[in-house]
Amino acid sequence: MTNESARSAVVVLLLSLLACRGEQPAPAHAPSDAPAKKPVENRITRRLESDVATLNYVLHTSEYERYVLEYLYDPLVDLDRNLQPVPGLARSWEVSPDGRAYTLHLDPRATFEDGRPVTARDVLFTINRIVDEESPQFSAWFEGLDRKGTKAIDDRTIVVAFTEPRAALLYSFNIAVLPEHVYGTGDFKKDFNDRAVGNGPYRLAEKKAGERVVLLRRPDYWREKPALERIVFRVIGDDGAAWAALQRGDIDEMRVKPDIWAREKERARDVTFHDVYLLAYNTVAWNLDDLLLRDPQVRLALSMAFDRKTIIDRLYQGQARSISGPFTPDQWAYDPNVVPPPYDPAGARKLLAGRTFSLTVLVPAGNKQAEDQAVIYQAALRGIGVTAEIRKLDTAAFFDLLMRGNYQAALVGWSADPDPDPYSLFHSSQVPPAGLNIVRYRNPAADALMERARHELDLTRRAALYHQLHARLAADLPYLWTVQVATKWAVRKRVQGVEAGKGYGLFFWSPGARGWRVAE
Repeated sequence: MTNESARSAVVVLLLSLLACRGEQPAPAHAPSDAPAKKPVENRITRRLESDVATLNYVLHTSEYERYVLEYLYDPLVDLDRNLQPVPGLARSWEVSPDGRAYTLHLDPRATFEDGRPVTARDVLFTINRIVDEESPQFSAWFEGLDRKGTKAIDDRTIVVAFTEPRAALLYSFNIAVLPEHVYGTGDFKKDFNDRAVGNGPYRLAEKKAGERVVLLRRPDYWREKPALERIVFRVIGDDGAAWAALQRGDIDEMRVKPDIWAREKERARDVTFHDVYLLAYNTVAWNLDDLLLRDPQVRLALSMAFDRKTIIDRLYQGQARSISGPFTPDQWAYDPNVVPPPYDPAGARKLLAGRTFSLTVLVPAGNKQAEDQAVIYQAALRGIGVTAEIRKLDTAAFFDLLMRGNYQAALVGWSADPDPDPYSLFHSSQVPPAGLNIVRYRNPAADALMERARHELDLTRRAALYHQLHARLAADLPYLWTVQVATKWAVRKRVQGVEAGKGYGLFFWSPGARGWRVAE
């Protein structure tokens, strides 16, 4: 940080000297009426709603970690604004006629921040780590990896082979590449939580737990350098405190909850609002290994106590829509003919036949809307004879309990892939730690539909299979699918070049946030 700050000071000084050339200095006794122009800081400060638990790309689990990681790494295959694959570390690729082998050609300019080249061996190392460590985010993408057929041809060429062809496999390569010479030593699960060696346009300068993460632009970045010299992330859990920080100019960007948006949209002067329906949705997860919740009649009754209209109107200011399954309404896989259980407290009481019981519902701490939604749901459950205890947990503890299956119910949000594959969320083989089937859903008929769909290359036939899966899941209710919320961001007007990508919003596509700059 010291060297970078010194370089910044030198630049400011040189600019000041250049500005004075060819001008006569004003007499000392005649001050100028014009106020001194404050130099523009070539940096932005972004909000993190929760702390970053790890910077190990293979093991990361939250979007907050991904916000940071997308500056540190270029993916093998990037995504454009329409979420179509475009070159990243791989400048080109070919797919074998049988759809089982992908040959990736790395850009020869690509280097890690320590100056070492990105090689095919690094790609092979990363993919093996994803599979061996059962990466929560990515292991399902490489299900069916043919290890014998996957090999480095030379320093810049790798063939990644699979035992069977699968739709949307190219999206599996939207992953970072770790340097084997760094991550191949030490304890992979412990040594890389607070440090990172990437190949992207920025490097890690500071990580202070619970407070901030600071990134500096790499002077030797191998592609066109981004405009911003420094990216600062501040951890601010409280939405009100974050909005006040934005108004003061202490941060430049934050995701805005609908109540703040409704109150401030007409009077915020130095802020631009951006909104989009992301490939994301909200749910209540049921642990189907729980003796109570494995009963489908109980799950149906609990679902019929959820009042979507009140939630949408009261919490989201009308800026949300009901959903009924694991796809978003704008995706081709979503079947609009499948409807969620109706809000029917009387019908729910009838299903329970006078039974009363208690239920513990986990909520991520600091997420006010999740907490408010849980309180509304808690009151509705009380009306059908169910006593719900709301338990707030920080992100790491919350996710840990879900993965270990040590919970009954939890408010969970999920993101879908551009080309959806719900295999890791619902296939019986994907119960943690193998995947993200945190609800412990096991259904042979659903397994068969997912297996057929992920190998079906014809989009029309695959959509028909996903419509069947949608109907099956809506009937089985391993989750209570609740609403999809229109996500809104507030960005200070000093930040320019801000655009939204289809289904991804402001982030995780190219150039996305890397293309931002500050006004002169």
